[in-house]
Amino acid sequence: MIPRTRREFLKDVGVGAVVASVGAGLAEDLGFSTAFAQQGTERLTFGNLEPLVTLMQETPAVRLIPTVVERLRGGTSLCDVVAAAALANARTFGGEDYVGFHTIMAIAPAYYMAQEMPEAQRALPVLKVIHRNATRIQEFGGVRNEILRPVTAADVPNGRPAGEVLRDAVRRASWRQQLRRMRTSLRRNGRDARRCA
Repeated sequence: MIPRTRREFLKDVGVGAVVASVGAGLAEDLGFSTAFAQQGTERLTFGNLEPLVTLMQETPAVRLIPTVVERLRGGTSLCDVVAAAALANARTFGGEDYVGFHTIMAIAPAYYMAQEMPEAQRALPVLKVIHRNATRIQEFGGVRNEILRPVTAADVPNGRPAGEVLRDAVRRASWRQQLRRMRTSLRRNGRDARRCA
């Protein structure tokens, strides 16, 4: 794992939240729902965090909390737990569920509160949000009802800055092309939109 600052981590979480905030209504208006139906079982994956993200999506809250506590005691960092919770939320709801949206907005403040607590109690604020997150994910249908799907990168014409091309796509309201170019731009800058930590 590449050592990263808190600021870099939160920047990547912010990018994920922006992508998640597009929502189903807008995605449908832009033709994404058809594309998603044609993509079959392809899903977003999150590298080393994938097992923890999947655990958060598939495990009922009453069983998840003891499992997460066990993982924390076994050496999993609280930062990784927070990242996995945010990614599980984003992949499941894609910003389209009212309770899910408010839950993802509570994850970062819970992490900051945790930093102010004594070591023995540090995980408590995060565990509370994870419990709510897992409960809502299960109510929503979990993995079988995931909203977010992979977006393939689009070519950016040589000699043009990716930002200008993205701006022009926004002005033309070419959302699908815009998302693909944003992914390309992130890759060129050494970031992958799927990478969290």
